Amino acid sequence: MNKAKIILFNDKKECCDCTACKSICPKDAIYMYLDEYGFEYPKIDKKKCIECGLCKKVCSFQNVKETNNPIKTYVGVSNDENIILKSASGGAFAAIAQMYLENNGVVFGAAFDDNLNPVHIGVSDIKLLYKLQGSKYVQSSIENTYKEAKKCLIEGKKVLFSGTPCQIAGLKGYLMKEYENLLTIDIICHGVPSSKFFKDYLKVMEEKLGGKIKEFNFRDKSLGWGLNGSIIYDNNGTLKKKKIYGSESSYYHYFLNSSCYRENCYICKYTCENRPADITIGDYWGIETAHPEILGKGKIQEEKGVSVIVANTHKGKNEIEKCDKFDKYSSDFSKARVKNEQLNTPSKKGQNYKQVMNEYKNNGYIAVDSLYNKEIGIKRYKNRVK
Repeated sequence: MNKAKIILFNDKKECCDCTACKSICPKDAIYMYLDEYGFEYPKIDKKKCIECGLCKKVCSFQNVKETNNPIKTYVGVSNDENIILKSASGGAFAAIAQMYLENNGVVFGAAFDDNLNPVHIGVSDIKLLYKLQGSKYVQSSIENTYKEAKKCLIEGKKVLFSGTPCQIAGLKGYLMKEYENLLTIDIICHGVPSSKFFKDYLKVMEEKLGGKIKEFNFRDKSLGWGLNGSIIYDNNGTLKKKKIYGSESSYYHYFLNSSCYRENCYICKYTCENRPADITIGDYWGIETAHPEILGKGKIQEEKGVSVIVANTHKGKNEIEKCDKFDKYSSDFSKARVKNEQLNTPSKKGQNYKQVMNEYKNNGYIAVDSLYNKEIGIKRYKNRVK
């Protein structure tokens, strides 16, 4: 392949930042750069490139049409109260992850590092599972986890890899073969803001609080099962906790309004029944309508969070069936997708998408926060009362 003709993408909509191309390059000839909105994109260093073409070959987002169809759909809730409290929904991911870790497996997923950068990591100690629990409404950096997962697979270890659908597709593209000892889980994803957008939001918050944020929890169950979070911050040597109500946060507001995602998120081909992973998990929004007969039955209590679990492959179904760490009830994909829009279609750009992103590009996140304050106005106080 002529390296002068190797074009990783022609339009930003064609790149999901899975970094499979970067991970596969034998000469480290691909590096990531930030565009004007803070999103990462790959670029080829022509001086290092040896024209092998592997970078184009492993791009699942551009090359692979997913053909999986739902085999079985479940309602699920962990039977461990601590797991439920630390999880965004019913703790289905953590339950399956526990099963793998107790059998000397390795689990990969999104976590925050010590500086609150969203990154993918692998854990083999069940005491570290908490790092992978909970929602992260921001794009995580894959780092070297594709390579680490492949090494574990070759060594014969059982591997569970979780992520957004495009990250799972990226892993499969990078591996270029099936592994019997690999189980993949993708999440029902709305779309992802950039890591820089999120970090700049934290900086604005720190200025308002007059302290350093140490922990960020997108979904705090002490506020009920919903889209509210909390932070722990250092205020002159004293750690304090602050609740973050989704209706009062500029970041949550523009995330939920689909006004700050990557370009490819708005045409995402995985927002349907054809998913790349063995298992798809998420919140079972609409459970009260879909399955009123099982609310309050066993461990299914709506206020604590409920998971929807979809087996997309027979391997996924077998792992779900043999996992005894959560209570499960049969459901139907047609019911699960009613209130989970991203099982049907990609998110649509918010009406003020261009304004939000241009404010960020030209004036930074403080301008985005100011725009939000002008938009929300007195509604902030009405929401708080509600």
